[in-house]
Amino acid sequence: MKLVEFSVSNYRSITTAHKIKLKNLTVLVGKNNEGKSNLLRALNVAMSAVVVHSRQRIARTGLYTRKIYNWEQDFPIQYQQRKNGLESIFKLNFRLENEELGQFHSQLGIRGNEDIPISVKIGRDNLPKIEVPKRGSSSYNRKSREITEFISTRIAINYIQAVRTETMALNALRDAIKGELSLLRDNKEYVKAQRVVYDLQQEALNRISQQLIEPLNVFLPNLKSVEIRQLIDYDLPYVTSRDFDVIVDDGLATSIRNKGDGIKSLITLAILKDRRNIDGASVVAIEEPESHLHSGAIHALVDVIHKMSENNQVIISTHNPLFVQQNQVNSNIIVEAGTAHPAKSISEIREILGVLPSDNLRNARYVLLVEGEDDKISLSKILPVYSEKIKAFLSNNQLVIKSLGGASNLTHDAADLKNCMCKFVALLDNDKAGQEAAKRAMDKGVILENQIKYTICNGSPESEFEDCLKPSTYINIIFEKFGVKIDVPEFKGSQKWSDRLKKVFLSQGSRWSETIESKLKYEIAISIPDSHEIQNIDDIIIEQKSSFIMGLVSIIEAMLDES
Repeated sequence: MKLVEFSVSNYRSITTAHKIKLKNLTVLVGKNNEGKSNLLRALNVAMSAVVVHSRQRIARTGLYTRKIYNWEQDFPIQYQQRKNGLESIFKLNFRLENEELGQFHSQLGIRGNEDIPISVKIGRDNLPKIEVPKRGSSSYNRKSREITEFISTRIAINYIQAVRTETMALNALRDAIKGELSLLRDNKEYVKAQRVVYDLQQEALNRISQQLIEPLNVFLPNLKSVEIRQLIDYDLPYVTSRDFDVIVDDGLATSIRNKGDGIKSLITLAILKDRRNIDGASVVAIEEPESHLHSGAIHALVDVIHKMSENNQVIISTHNPLFVQQNQVNSNIIVEAGTAHPAKSISEIREILGVLPSDNLRNARYVLLVEGEDDKISLSKILPVYSEKIKAFLSNNQLVIKSLGGASNLTHDAADLKNCMCKFVALLDNDKAGQEAAKRAMDKGVILENQIKYTICNGSPESEFEDCLKPSTYINIIFEKFGVKIDVPEFKGSQKWSDRLKKVFLSQGSRWSETIESKLKYEIAISIPDSHEIQNIDDIIIEQKSSFIMGLVSIIEAMLDES
């Protein structure tokens, strides 16, 4: 299960943030006091309300909710005197996986598609009103408690505020410990003797202690050991957040309570790095992960955040350009003046963060230049399948794929990168435009022959990236978007892909232009699965026409090895 969309209106400074698309890693960026933190808090309120509703504790719902939502404080003050519209409204859209869809139908007796919308409204009484506004089916609303129970057992929220204390670190540890200890509920020894329980709990704590060493070593190279000590008598039945202490030995064995804010922050985040939700998915929302950290630790933390996003949906707010998703621009959400929308360009993000071009947000340390935005999208998904090293450098933004906006811009952009002291290579189409652009850039001395690869496909005198894609990956897209069938004789031949497609379009009475070509290439690029979803690259790539990709991988890895 995944949370794929979130909306909020009338919560603190957020007047409306409509249908925010959530990816595996979503980055909220914006100036101070624009609402980034409030957006994360709103998500926490909504997810917590879903959990409360699923447990049907009506008598205590208001008391519990008031801990996370207080109408007098959280409903926008400027609207509190109006006569209607006095509710904070949160909307969540969950998407079931195929297996979960069958379980949903079986357990609840409701038929429907994979999307489950949840609406949460909270007014003056601080009592959440939960609805499941599924079109065409009133049974969703009638069974709202069962539906929220189904959701809350499969996806959880971990909300980490910007001010991180030892208590928050212990709370994160408590959740991890509870997950481990929950495995003991059916243990007969646990039922028979509380002394045995105490010993078993300590074994679990020792396992977690060992699991913490590796993620903490990322930040604390001198770390010797981590020990979780129980502070309760053996006859108490369970561990709570006040029942243990964490001793961190990084040269001096000290309680976490006596460590500095930076260490407490790192421990809190490291605990979540390799954690998986035992029963299902997890959403991790983090305010300003860079808080209290020096620059070296922030660089390491970028890797940790991306590691977390492999097992969880991670949403962060930040002022630091290192966390910006340069290769997936629309995964960055601009929060400004109480609204939120996906970023359209790196320059927009740079402006909102107050980052100058010289601050190197636009140009990372390593850059792959490609001709168009479609090439950038496709290669950001495909290259990680071929190389773990490239995958790691792309994920932490040390390697960026940059669109030239046409081969003719190679000389200008290469010179710009050279002036910024960036290392770079280029992939160009194997056609007249690509070859002429390469010659001009080499004549100007801004790029060398060994920095360029071409999309050379066997059997084609001229070719472009799409020539190496299997037609089966895009045949339906072309028909759905343009009403053109490509399984026709006109599509065959040795001409490059766009020339062959032009003949197909014209032969079927469809117009062809550079705009249509660009739109078509973009639609194909976004349809390629993300790298972690690709089971077999041979389902996407024509092996006989893709040897240039391995050549490109080789020069990129050689460039990265120089670091």
